[in-house]
Amino acid sequence: DMHSNSTVLDAALLMDPHLPSRFSSSGSSSSNGRQLLEMQAESWAMYQQQGRYAVIKNPSMADGHSSTGQVAIHSVLLPYSYKILLFGRNLPTSGPKSQPEPGVGGNVSTVYDVATGTYVVTPNYETLFCAGHTVMSDGNVVAAGGDMGYGYSWMREGRDVVRIFYPSSMKWETLPGVKLSEYRWYPTQVNLPDDRVIIVSGFLDDPARQTGKPAPSIDVFDYKSKSIVVRKSRYDLGKSFFTNITPGYQLYPAVFLMNWVDPANPDDVFLFMYTCRTGQIVRFTSNNNFIPMWNMPGIPIDNMCSSFSAMGSAVVLPLKPSANYEFEVAIFGGGTQGKGMDCKGVCNAPAAKTVFRMRMPKASEALKGNWPKDWVWSGNQKYEEMPFPRVFADAVLLPNGKIVVLNGAQRGVPGGHIDGGSTAKEGAFTAIQYDPEAPVGQRITMLATSGIHRYYHSNALLLPSGDIWVAGSEQADCVDTCASGGKAPPDQEYRAELLQLPYAFNPNRPAITAISSHTVSYGGKLKITFDTFGKGFINRVSVIPPGANTHSLNMMQRCVFLKITARNKDNERPRWVEVVMPSKNDRVLNPGPYMLWVVDGDVPAKEARWITLKN
Repeated sequence: DMHSNSTVLDAALLMDPHLPSRFSSSGSSSSNGRQLLEMQAESWAMYQQQGRYAVIKNPSMADGHSSTGQVAIHSVLLPYSYKILLFGRNLPTSGPKSQPEPGVGGNVSTVYDVATGTYVVTPNYETLFCAGHTVMSDGNVVAAGGDMGYGYSWMREGRDVVRIFYPSSMKWETLPGVKLSEYRWYPTQVNLPDDRVIIVSGFLDDPARQTGKPAPSIDVFDYKSKSIVVRKSRYDLGKSFFTNITPGYQLYPAVFLMNWVDPANPDDVFLFMYTCRTGQIVRFTSNNNFIPMWNMPGIPIDNMCSSFSAMGSAVVLPLKPSANYEFEVAIFGGGTQGKGMDCKGVCNAPAAKTVFRMRMPKASEALKGNWPKDWVWSGNQKYEEMPFPRVFADAVLLPNGKIVVLNGAQRGVPGGHIDGGSTAKEGAFTAIQYDPEAPVGQRITMLATSGIHRYYHSNALLLPSGDIWVAGSEQADCVDTCASGGKAPPDQEYRAELLQLPYAFNPNRPAITAISSHTVSYGGKLKITFDTFGKGFINRVSVIPPGANTHSLNMMQRCVFLKITARNKDNERPRWVEVVMPSKNDRVLNPGPYMLWVVDGDVPAKEARWITLKN
């Protein structure tokens, strides 16, 4: 069965996304459920070139339709599993047209099991919609901020609370007495190596309401003591600080932990912060001060906004020991700022095709004041271009160091609400693969095309199988006449898809058969035993943390390659390589769970092994 080389899912759960979304009225699934298997022989060559999308059937539904239970506005891969924590709005009373799935009711959270296509409800009653979220060193999930309770008797205020989700019990806990300094709706979270969490920005209120104002302040939550240990107001931070020079652009800014070390102040950490058109490098000192160091150059395209509340997606490019873990960020897509536009103008405004890259110097050079002069040039311009524009893009790092960009629309901006009112149209149905190491002009490859549009509030995560799970979206195409611009219908998307990459159909994928330990320390060694096929040769080993994604921002996503220190001879069996983990001072990995991969050329193992990096 060729299918067995591409995913751990039962093939009978996979359906063609270009077919109708639901089965026949009789409930029969035989015609759709195994169609992909029947097509494999004739389509295999195409799959090897571009991969394929498949809808994941939910066998617990009466008619077998695909369902995640809740619209996947937020998603977190739970470590050591194929289960995904997801949450969104409180249904059904967020809006009169909302249609909750069976068993969900007024709850906002479910756990979806990719391996079975089913979900369970995980109740939470402090509104989670638009919180920040990250996976901690022990695999639990911290989610700070959120939305107001809308005055419903069973939903409570969520904008100033901190919650923990425990995968072991599948339950939420709202920490009693722990309150953020301000209401935070759309905050970003960044984990530090000592299990503190920096919580940045957000809005005090829904910006659709007159009371909506930015929250340009910072809280630091200590996971060990379960308390807020640093509170910095906008006045503490100063007029030149990042959050105070980006008024109105406080919704999910891209904030990444850098790998710099200052030998004179080794306990300081450094942050890459970016939103819309503005970026800054910030030092967080050991005595809890945030100090601006450098303002990035602006985007050289008028009225364009990226990496802000689903306006484009930013990622840290793969970190390699052979390049001394050079730190570089790429930003894919974006949209118009909408200045001076009516509803027709916003609905038809083209999204951005751009790929911007900012390559940072070594810490020693930056500390001398030697900063980049500009964005990385590509030919005669400061950016590359994708084949078509994309707003609401999701960028997913692969174990081979490449990046898949998927989801989104080709026109419009984020907007609308649960009852419709979309501000975007023309789905970006085709995924692309971006190779950051290829020559300029040869970095982009077209991948498979889905039959489902994924607009605002959609999602994508890397799975241990190397496939990408895709879900979410709330909006239909916008209406471009102002008389009916707010009347575009709702389109709550519960279907989940699997995007299998071309390597999923390579018959020579390596397979990890054993690892020397599931826990490892900084600088520690791991022996990985594996099977290869054909002329297989393992040339790279990588680790990737479990994703935590919302609004085009995967908050701690990164791919780190490990140094191979030993291997046995090609003719010896079983095959093995030995790798060494980065040191604590390399600052490229926090303690916590990771998916470990061996890579043969560009082909990663059939399935990752989970490891935990200990401090």
